[in-house]
Order: sequence, then C-alpha cells, then structure tokens
Amino acid sequence: MIAETWRTVAGLAPPLRTLFLTTLVFRTGTMAYPFLTPYLLRSGGLDAASTSLTVTAFGVGALVADLAAGRLLGRLRPYALMRGGFLLGAAAVAVVPLLRGLPALVAGVLIWGFAYEIVTPAAYAATIAGSRPAQRKVAFSCYRLAINLGLAAGPLIGALVFAIDSYAVFWANALCVLAAAALLHARSRPDARSHHGPGEREDDGPGGRQDDLPGGRNRVRDRLTRPERIRFWTVFGLSLPIQLAYALPSVFVAGYVIVGLGLPGYWAGAVFTVNALGIVLFEVPLNARMARVGDLTTLVTGYATAGAGFLLMALATTGPALVLATLVWTAGEIVVFPGLLDYVSRLSGPAADRTMGLYSGGVNLAFIAAPQLALHLTGPGHPGTPWAVAGAAVCAACLLLLAARTHPYTWHKEKPCTSAT
Repeated sequence: MIAETWRTVAGLAPPLRTLFLTTLVFRTGTMAYPFLTPYLLRSGGLDAASTSLTVTAFGVGALVADLAAGRLLGRLRPYALMRGGFLLGAAAVAVVPLLRGLPALVAGVLIWGFAYEIVTPAAYAATIAGSRPAQRKVAFSCYRLAINLGLAAGPLIGALVFAIDSYAVFWANALCVLAAAALLHARSRPDARSHHGPGEREDDGPGGRQDDLPGGRNRVRDRLTRPERIRFWTVFGLSLPIQLAYALPSVFVAGYVIVGLGLPGYWAGAVFTVNALGIVLFEVPLNARMARVGDLTTLVTGYATAGAGFLLMALATTGPALVLATLVWTAGEIVVFPGLLDYVSRLSGPAADRTMGLYSGGVNLAFIAAPQLALHLTGPGHPGTPWAVAGAAVCAACLLLLAARTHPYTWHKEKPCTSAT
C-alpha cells in the first residue's frame, strides 16, 4: 500500500506535486495552535473564559476566510493567494506571543486563523485547476494525505519544542510557514496560464475553466445558476452531519474513553493511531481504484460506512470494540471526503472556487459546533450519546442523498466513467 501511494503521488502532474510538498511543509508547521490554550493560561496571563474567547477567535477568522475566498480567488491566482496566506500567517503567529491584553490577543489570533484557513480554498482551487475531472478524486486524496502526514508530525514536534520553550513553538511554526511559502514560490511558474502539467489541457465541462485570464479571474461566469445553487446547497446541507460527526473524535475521544468508559488513556491514543494509519495507508490507493465509481455510489457508500462506525462507537464498551468501530468510521472517512470534494468541485461549473470556499466554511462550522454538541449530549449513564446522535444523523443524510438522486435540480448527473490515468 505504501509503495502504491508513493507511486500515485510521484505520478501527479508537477503543479500538484508542488502543492503536495507545500501542504506537507505547511501542515507540519502547525505546531503552535494545539498549544495555544496552555500558553495563554500559563504565559499569556488570561483566565479560562478569556482563553476560550481567544481560541474561538481563531475559528471565527477561519470562517471569515472561507466566506471571503471566492472573491479573493476571483482576483488572485490560487498560488498567489496561498503565498499571501503564508506570509500573513507567519507574521501573525510570530507576533502573538508578543501581544499583551485580551483585545490584542483576540485580534492577533483572529488574523492568524484567517491566514491559516485562506490557504485551504486556494489549495482546493489549485487542485481543481491542476486535474481533469476523472483524476480529481485521486488528486484530492493526495492533498488530504499531505495534510494528515503534516498534522501527524507537527503537534509531536510542537510538544517537544513547547516543553523546552513555550515561546519557541510559535517561532518554529512561523519558520515552517515561511519555508512553505519559499517552496511554493520556487517551484511554481508565475507566468503560467494554467496549473496543468505538460501536455494536459483544462476541460470545458463541469468544474473546468474555459479561460483562466491574467489575475486568475474566470471571466466567463462566476455566479451560480439556479440549478447549481440548488445542487450546491443540497449537498452542503447533507454534508453538515458528516462534518459534525468527524469533528467529534478530535474533541470527544479522550473524554469518552477515560471519563465516560473508565478505560486507560492509551485506548484513546489507539483510536487516533488507527485512524491516522488507516488514512495514510489506504486513502490514496482506495480512491485510485474508485476513480471511475459514480458520485452517488461513492457518497452513499461513505455515508453508510461512517454512520455504522459512529453507531458502533456509541455501543463500544471495551478497548478492542473501540478499535473495531474506529476502523469502520475511518473507512467511511477515506471514501466520503475525497468523494465530497470531487463532487462539489464539479457540480457548480466555473463558479467552483466560490463554492469550495463555502464548503470549507461548513467544515469550520462543524468544528465550532462539535464541542457544544458533545457537551450537551453526554452525561452520566449515557456517555456514548454524541456518537449515537452523530451516527443517526449521518445515516439520515445517506437516505436523503438517495431520495435526492431522482430530482435533476438537486442531484448533478453522474460523471462519465473515463479512465483516471
């Protein structure tokens, strides 16, 4: 599996290999955010309420970035916007430990969140521009692989740096972001009219741009038609349960395992390890094999598997049962997220840059809402309720996907089964 993943990544078009390496460096540099709360409590001079407000500002800044991404991508090329986000983010993360007082810290962290998140829709746009529709599911899988590898290494390195010097973790983060900016600048061609590799051309079909004019603005059409709006908001609404469900593990697993089930803490670590290994080992090869599978089949398979996995989490009472449930919802994650990214990138025609930013905003809304969901649903005697509610919601969304498939305004036609190679 590792060899197949390596061959797939190595076989990407040059611009997508550049995006993979840049994303890997950038996400590996995500060292400071996981330690923002302890830093603010220990060195920032804030109490718990002020710390919570400051950390929330990061999510607010990220949401603003997602909402602004469509307009910014209408004026800037994806790589130019990514470089701008890197430079702004490096400056913000380096300045945050120098700030004092709640207003200054909230403003600094909000800008940091904006700069961090604006890279995501720009990377989505670069992936769309650099791949044909038949290749896009694999391209998104490779992009997600870079994210997961980076986020696996970054917090571990950050923990070591933070233990030595709490200020140094911010500066190390800033240096990594600057390295990502330098790598992107060195490996990208500023005079390129397209992000496709040699010998490739952009498709004129759904999701393909017909004319990428200087400045990166698609002047053919940047507004959604009525059918495209209906299709996008249908899939956006149906994606929220899956986003909420997959936001739960990061905020709820440790408390559920240790407090709710009374199991040793290493079982929480086992859940994270199994999930990460599953994604790294299997996501790219599996999506390469599923490249010709239709959108509806892909999403229904992913939703059904995810729903079953989260329902199993609610029923698990032992460590091995938790690992089994994790394997199931990890399989759903491997299928559903590349499938959603691929589908959303094509269902809205030339306005895909805008809709990808809105889709990313839904991801951030889920991460903001997930802790509240877990807090209000869990309690003595029913610790697994958040998993059960998430699993049931995902299964309901799966049924709604099937119900929407017959309506031409709510479901985009299946992509042709062409070769992905």
